[in-house]
Amino acid sequence: MTSNWQQQMQHLVDKGRQGAAGLVTGGEMVIDADPEQGFFRVKLHNVQPPHMVGQLTTAFCLVLANGGAMFNLVVKQRVQPPQEASNG
Repeated sequence: MTSNWQQQMQHLVDKGRQGAAGLVTGGEMVIDADPEQGFFRVKLHNVQPPHMVGQLTTAFCLVLANGGAMFNLVVKQRVQPPQEASNG
């Protein structure tokens, strides 16, 4: 990657931090990847506040979908609908 590309990515990260300020106060993201197989998965742990997990997951899917489109990939997604709370 070129230095210009890295600078552009850093600018996007900085803008994202500004936009998301105060939404999430902590947590962990684990990335498990096998680049040769074109496989990766992401797991979020201990997100604070916990109710932000769904919104973060949706946001990451949007970022990945747009990133794929930038590389001329056809993006297909399967996202589980939220489960309704039981009244039991």
